[in-house]
Amino acid sequence: MKRARKLLKAAGFSMLSAVSAAALAVENTELLTVDAAVNSKVLDGVASGLGKGAKVDSLTVFECGRVEAPDRSHWSPGVDVGVAHKMVASCYLIRHGDKLMVWDTGIPAPVAKLENGLSIAGGKINLFLDKPFPALLKENGISPASVEYLAMSHMHADHTGNANAFTNANWFIQEAEYNAAFGEDAPKFNFRKATYAKLDQSKVVKLNGHHDVFGDGSVVIIPAPGHTPGHQVLYVNLESGPVILSGDLWHFASNYHFSRVPGFNYDVKQTRASMKMIDALAAVSGAKIILQHDHDGNQKIPHAPKSVR
Repeated sequence: MKRARKLLKAAGFSMLSAVSAAALAVENTELLTVDAAVNSKVLDGVASGLGKGAKVDSLTVFECGRVEAPDRSHWSPGVDVGVAHKMVASCYLIRHGDKLMVWDTGIPAPVAKLENGLSIAGGKINLFLDKPFPALLKENGISPASVEYLAMSHMHADHTGNANAFTNANWFIQEAEYNAAFGEDAPKFNFRKATYAKLDQSKVVKLNGHHDVFGDGSVVIIPAPGHTPGHQVLYVNLESGPVILSGDLWHFASNYHFSRVPGFNYDVKQTRASMKMIDALAAVSGAKIILQHDHDGNQKIPHAPKSVR
């Protein structure tokens, strides 16, 4: 609890109750706005939701591509210059009763047809894909059309690559991210409209803060902007304990431990504030943070057809 108090203080929060680990109050609302770091409603709303105690049935992790780079310092400026690096692109299927939710959709399907992968960012990033996410779902008896809820941490193509396969789903996105993704400046944010343009606009739910997906606190979308204007993370409560799917808030373990922020992020200050908030929330809720791109960490997590429960 001492670590939690320290983290909360650093993030501008205070713990109100040692009994309810998620009972938080906002002390510094300047940090907690959509335009600055996180929406001022996040902690109050999330705290009430996390206290409900509902749990999902399972979380299934899929390998939806690989990322290789000749220079890790692209993500950690000034550190590990020239060190070769590899990451994973993960997708997630959440089962809650008879409801299915997808979080992130992986590298675009056409990359699977490229024997040598796809080189982007002037050769700084190389993408590889063995099998597209929709095909992986079908191998596990899941039709993309049966997925009722869809959310992505942000709109970069390694997360939206197969979004168009989920046109039947209700799609949750922070309004700031939506405006950036469909605005004229989308390419400046490194968004590729073709990967998500087919999503049914009548089913989009624009968020300005946290969102309790199933209404029982088991799955909560939490805004954590900075990497992109409306980046978000996902709290998932499992029987084995809660986890937070961190999107690109941190790309790998060393960046997490040293709070390093890629220079190409939309807003470095926002990112640091979001890091503090999510780390504090994890500390007081007992949630394990899953670094979605971290190669070594992902090797320790069961992947489809096995599930985390």
